[in-house]
Amino acid sequence: MMSLEKENITFQKPYEAILLRGFLFFAIITSIPFYPSFYLKDYGESFQTKTHPFRIIDVVSQNNPWFFDNASGKNYVGWLTTLLLSILVGALWHLLDKKRKDYSQLTYWFFVIVRYGLALRMSWFAIAKVFPVQMPFPTISQLNTNLGEFTPGKLYWLTTGVSPFFEVFAGVFELVATVLILFRRTTTLGTLMMIAILLPIWFVNIGYDAGVEVTSLHILTLAVLLLVKDIKAFWEILILHKASVVPNFQAPQFYKPWQQRARLTLKWGFILIFLVYRGFEYGRVYAAEKTFKLPLTDGVKSLAGFYDVANFQINHKTLPYNPYDTLRWQNVVFEKFNTFSIKVANQTRLNTDNKVRTTEYYGNVGRLYYGYEIDSLSHKIVLKNRANTSQKLIFHYQETPSKDLILNGINESGDSLSVLLKRQEKYYPLVDKQFHFFGTK
Repeated sequence: MMSLEKENITFQKPYEAILLRGFLFFAIITSIPFYPSFYLKDYGESFQTKTHPFRIIDVVSQNNPWFFDNASGKNYVGWLTTLLLSILVGALWHLLDKKRKDYSQLTYWFFVIVRYGLALRMSWFAIAKVFPVQMPFPTISQLNTNLGEFTPGKLYWLTTGVSPFFEVFAGVFELVATVLILFRRTTTLGTLMMIAILLPIWFVNIGYDAGVEVTSLHILTLAVLLLVKDIKAFWEILILHKASVVPNFQAPQFYKPWQQRARLTLKWGFILIFLVYRGFEYGRVYAAEKTFKLPLTDGVKSLAGFYDVANFQINHKTLPYNPYDTLRWQNVVFEKFNTFSIKVANQTRLNTDNKVRTTEYYGNVGRLYYGYEIDSLSHKIVLKNRANTSQKLIFHYQETPSKDLILNGINESGDSLSVLLKRQEKYYPLVDKQFHFFGTK
């Protein structure tokens, strides 16, 4: 049952008032970015806000409290310290406001901030799954990377991306929960759904060392806080098997019409911008077969595919195939977007920073990744190292009648290279057996 009666909320014990104030302060400082660097940062590269202006709403959704970016996403000490300091602030606030007896409005605003702070972040994750672009299907380069060359976290992302059906299902579940918590009458149901989602996500991040453990714990904590008001009712219903009422806090009485209009405008404005508009734009990205996790620039469609390095000459000396040769290329991939990757024997540097769209080489080794530009008139291809943008290779290419490629140029060390790339048609069971919506390919 849902209580619609207006009631005054009072606390019999001081610690209850202290915890309310402390958690309110904690929700505010971890949901709203108060540090100047957030507003001064250039999000053009990481969020592509210059080419896709709508992504500014994704920037708004990704406020990262200071403890998110430390200790490889495992800064539990920072998270706990922030929580304890917030409770200390709550205690000081209580001392300065001892005369308060009615906590109805303070409680209401606490739940408003937690609900919208949670919805702000989860709406982003949900819609990026509904249109499965958060965890894209493995690229050709990733399909040709040895299993042991992935970190557990990256492997989890790829295995989730392999199943767009599961990703969409998870996104719909998250989106429904997000919508439900935006309305007071359905907040409890939405919160229960949200916790059912976030608890396994937290354990996944721990088990796969995905690097965002504290982030998922923090969002889970916000969801748990929404259930505080329901603890007594759940205890009576589930344990004591007694009839009970799940409380529903009413909005404050607005005596001026403009105040009520402002409240409704802000509420529905949030829904239209962060859910409807964002969904429309992400749908467009998905329809264009793009994802913000991978380069957005198209490659040369006719070149896309896997190539075996049939012949490799350095300084006019042919190097025979040797899987342990650190100079010789083993194979090459042209992606459908403008990425050119090379399989090499020497272990490339492991990169675990997934903050600036480094998804291609984040969490795996064994391949070098380059962005490429082609001048078809002069038959020149320019390769720019994605991990180290100061490195650049320039080749002249020649396409043979059999669609093979011959590259001639200079490497980073100034050595001359001549490479024969033979296109290979490879069979990938992951691609062949993947789920297709509406049964189409």
